[in-house]
Amino acid sequence: MIKTISIENRWIGILLLFYFFGTLGIALQEYKNFFLPLTPLNLLLTLYVFYKVNNDFSKKFLILSLLIFLIGFTVEAVGVATGVLFGSYSYGDLFGFKVFETPLVIGVNWLFLSLSSYGVVQYFTKKPFLLVIFPSMIMTALDFFIEPVAMKLGFWGWENSVVPFQNYVMWFATSSFIHGLICFFRPKINPKISVVILLAQFVFFVALYFLIT
Repeated sequence: MIKTISIENRWIGILLLFYFFGTLGIALQEYKNFFLPLTPLNLLLTLYVFYKVNNDFSKKFLILSLLIFLIGFTVEAVGVATGVLFGSYSYGDLFGFKVFETPLVIGVNWLFLSLSSYGVVQYFTKKPFLLVIFPSMIMTALDFFIEPVAMKLGFWGWENSVVPFQNYVMWFATSSFIHGLICFFRPKINPKISVVILLAQFVFFVALYFLIT
């Protein structure tokens, strides 16, 4: 008996293939310059697949999404301009179009990471306190693995090439604020796509850490 693949699994499969070939392409020196500029496309595809699988296009959820995007982008823009929040850093050109020296797609990154980390924790608990703390811990831990690879690839750079501890403190603080907002809206998020996105991000950066650093 032939089992048909659900639309949900097809989209997840496409996303995983994109991450696989992206990781492979960036790791291979001869293809690196072709794949790196596709980074914004990867972020947008990740967000698109999240929404396709999560299948919540209600006004309430879209308002929440816009708020998360704006918070993530604004914090980054202020951070880049002042060096006060995360420390002194600047973005390269690989993320595409910038406003106030900050790529617009960085808001997309905050958006799908916030919703995905919330979706994973929401599967195990409904307690508001845990739905703020645990997703924020997940995002901060993920940033720890992202930082060395991001610097190596030229996504962004830190003053003296050192990631300050305040970066992780601010990641946790911003994530906590965002997840507090998510708790207020109380969306129901698909845990499957949430796990897939977080694992894809984790494997992507950990694999590249060993392959290019």
